[in-house]
Formats: sequence, C-alpha cells, structure tokens
Amino acid sequence: MAVKLKLQRVGTKSKPKYRLIAQETRTKLGGNLVEILGEYDPRQTNAFINFKKEKVEKWLKVGAQTTDKVRYLLGKAGIMPPMDTSKLVQRKPKKEAPAVEAKPEASAAPAEKAPEAAA
Repeated sequence: MAVKLKLQRVGTKSKPKYRLIAQETRTKLGGNLVEILGEYDPRQTNAFINFKKEKVEKWLKVGAQTTDKVRYLLGKAGIMPPMDTSKLVQRKPKKEAPAVEAKPEASAAPAEKAPEAAA
C-alpha cells in the first residue's frame, strides 16, 4: 500500500480551506482516505497551519511520500527541515499571449522547369 500525504480542499467557493490527509496513491482525491492529519487555512493573516505532529511523523517513518506543497508546509510547521523553494516548478499564467505561428513559405525559389529537349 503506497500512501501519499496531500491537501484536500474542503472550503466553499472562493474561500479555500484544506485538510492534510493520508491517502493511497491509486485513489482519486475525493475518494477514500486513510487518515486526516491536520488542516491549513491560507486566508488567515499568518496562514493557519495545524498538523498533528505525531501522526505525520508516523506516516513519514512508514514511507509515505508528500506532494511539493505539503513538503513546503511541513517545513514551515517545523516537522521537516525547511524546503528550498527555488527548485519548485513555477506554474504558468492562465492567460498566455497568443503565439504567432510562422507561415511556412511555399518555396524559397521558384521550381525550375526541366530544360526542353532539343530536337
């Protein structure tokens, strides 16, 4: 059984709150979960982080993997060593400038006609 520690959104529309959960990697995020390990509210001024340290450490000792965001939050909470955020992949903006495709030129030089055979 491969377990992953991840965040599950439980807040309402435009008011996100998250749970830290332990879940099998093969199930969907809304599917069966193994255990609830804490909560995270990014909307509060100090980004409220409340994790059950003993349970999180138990899952990490067993070999549970973490997502990048959970790894970062566990570093902030003091459960794991702090993470270097420069190595994280940055998300692309939702609206990108439309890429202008270069039109392939029909031919750089006009096609040469075969020389007419002299009679």
